[in-house]
Amino acid sequence: MRRLWIVLGVVVSSLGLSACGAKATLSQGVASLGASPDLQLHVSATASGAGSAQASTILKELSVDLRYSSATGAALSQSANAVNAEIVVNVKGSALVDLRVIDSNVYAKFDLTGLSSIPGTSISPAQLAGAQLIFGGRWFEVPKSLLSTFVKTPSAAQQAQAAANVAVARKVLDALTKVIDTAPYTTLPGGGYSETGTLESIVTAIAPTLVGITHAPAPSNVQGHYTISFTLSGSDVSGGSISITAPNGTKGDMTATLSATVTHDATSVDVPTGATIITPSLLKGLGLGAG
Repeated sequence: MRRLWIVLGVVVSSLGLSACGAKATLSQGVASLGASPDLQLHVSATASGAGSAQASTILKELSVDLRYSSATGAALSQSANAVNAEIVVNVKGSALVDLRVIDSNVYAKFDLTGLSSIPGTSISPAQLAGAQLIFGGRWFEVPKSLLSTFVKTPSAAQQAQAAANVAVARKVLDALTKVIDTAPYTTLPGGGYSETGTLESIVTAIAPTLVGITHAPAPSNVQGHYTISFTLSGSDVSGGSISITAPNGTKGDMTATLSATVTHDATSVDVPTGATIITPSLLKGLGLGAG
């Protein structure tokens, strides 16, 4: 959950911060994300422009729903480790995969029939029917006791490397935030802000950090631009998008856009009824080990 706030906070709160009049509004918008016990985000992606036909055909069939609810009924920002989460991957509006994490237990349900709607799917109808017969339409529970058998305590070297990776990620985020912070923005008619900048400015900002790790020359003369925008409903964030436009070989420019809508419906993420519990013996029977 903390990662969600970091990502949304950097993207949303950094927009237009160079203008004093926008700071209070943006701060209120970021606070609104965790101000209620429930949060839902509907995320979709599009592709357009040169060479985007195949990607566009696939992306228009897919969407993702992210849902969070406080297990205590308090605001999400006050719920610390008591937040239930759900991720739903949709194909043509129907759930392909539904994953829930509740009290460190994982629940999953599959409806694999939607795979046949995705262009380029290599699974044969017979394979799809067999998988659907075994897994489709039912809930499975992977208890935290079983999950713990797959997780090994990291070594001192692994912990040190993880800490170093976090430090690098923080430097990159700080550099990106500074770029977005100082770029000009426009106010949207319905409430909200939009900002456009060059990809060159992004690369220039993060290059010193990445070059120090990879020891490879930094890219130069990077073409293309980005646009970040978000909308407000009163002082609450109601949606946002990130678009990147860049040359696609010699064919011309291609644009990829990630969009999200934000709601706070009183819909909790609950333990599904009738879930089949995955046990070590069941895994062994399927030819899988828990070690």
